[in-house]
Amino acid sequence: DVDTESGLHVGHSGSSSNSSLTPSQESPSPSLEHVSTSHLPSSSSLPHPSSSSFLSTPTSLSTPYPAPLLDGDSDIEAEVDLPKLEKFLSEEEIQKLSSRERKRQDTINELFHTERTHVRVLKVLKHLFQDPMAQAEILPRDVIDLLFPNLDEMLDIHTQFNQAMKKRRKEEVPVSRVGDLLIDMFDGEAGERFQQQAAEYMRTQFLALEGLKTRQKRDNRLANFLQEQENNLACRRLQLKDMLPAGFQRLSKYPLLLESLLSYTDPNTRQEECERISRALERAREILAFVNTAVREAENTERLREIQRKLDQSSLAKRKDGGTEDLKGNLDLTKHRLIYAGNLTWRLAKGQKNIDLLALLLEDAIVLLQRQDDKYILKNHSIIKNLTKDDNKLTHSPIIKYGPSMLFREVATDNCAFFIVTTQAVGAQIYELVASSPAERKV
Repeated sequence: DVDTESGLHVGHSGSSSNSSLTPSQESPSPSLEHVSTSHLPSSSSLPHPSSSSFLSTPTSLSTPYPAPLLDGDSDIEAEVDLPKLEKFLSEEEIQKLSSRERKRQDTINELFHTERTHVRVLKVLKHLFQDPMAQAEILPRDVIDLLFPNLDEMLDIHTQFNQAMKKRRKEEVPVSRVGDLLIDMFDGEAGERFQQQAAEYMRTQFLALEGLKTRQKRDNRLANFLQEQENNLACRRLQLKDMLPAGFQRLSKYPLLLESLLSYTDPNTRQEECERISRALERAREILAFVNTAVREAENTERLREIQRKLDQSSLAKRKDGGTEDLKGNLDLTKHRLIYAGNLTWRLAKGQKNIDLLALLLEDAIVLLQRQDDKYILKNHSIIKNLTKDDNKLTHSPIIKYGPSMLFREVATDNCAFFIVTTQAVGAQIYELVASSPAERKV
């Protein structure tokens, strides 16, 4: 059972009914609470889908696409469906297993098989997409790096894990120990490396997929390349956009498998094994949370970039009075960190029309924006205090700075509404804002 990194010559004649692979092999990614990722590299250097590197159309192909070589790679030939335990154990060996041990062996079998199929997807990405794209110059190098930022490192990590599993299956029939393999993958320096590499690989995937979709519509050469490669039998009816999220799907699967494995491992007879699996489970959850946060922060960074591109501060720039620099049309959202963004309604006095807002919760302030066509308007709002006197107005700033002078109070009669009271350079201000739901208000 020899694995090669370069192997599998497969024809491009389409896919057969017994070679289909559905994304459901890996569980969908769950929503998690976030942890700090301040030490992750900045995404400021990443090209945006609308940038010229994504949208410029290259010249026609001067050479054929390099033929993928995947011959002799046993991982590429991995079964689509989870193989039955009878493939690895004799009927006599299976009959000796207790009910609990049988379930444990089934879980180990699933862990080993799904790791192998994940390595398979990574190899297909490398040999059918990344390498041919680079060699035939289908996309600029920076765009390829955005799609597959550190694919070689991720393939190396998962290949080592996969090989260790194969070796253990040969050494032990049935497999009695996996805790040491899990510790080697998830804990210590190796676990830290896995965490950092996984974060780098997945944090900008949403941006890469959006860019690929946008470019594919305008670039016939890219569209033809993808169609030809995706028709390869090795893709098993999956498109590139279906395979790229495999990394996060795999990361989401680990805690589920390790939870199951731990539940079927007897702590009385396998105390050390249980301790190792428990530690690996803890680290698998931490790594998933770390990567989930990295992805969310990258999405928030890109959202601020997009809003900044459409931000209209002209009314603030015309101000002749004093105020902070942020209130003179110089607000650069990309220099801030977005914590949350949501829609709010500014409830005004009776007789005045309410204002729909996009509220940005930054690390140091709340920014209230009005949508107008394709723009986000940043401007002061004049609120009439007394409808009988048109000159009796209060000016409200669109930027509410956090500080000791800022108070938050819920509206007792409306579980979606709240007050913000603040004293800033322009004077005391009271905002009555309404969220779309009680849950949104809590945020």
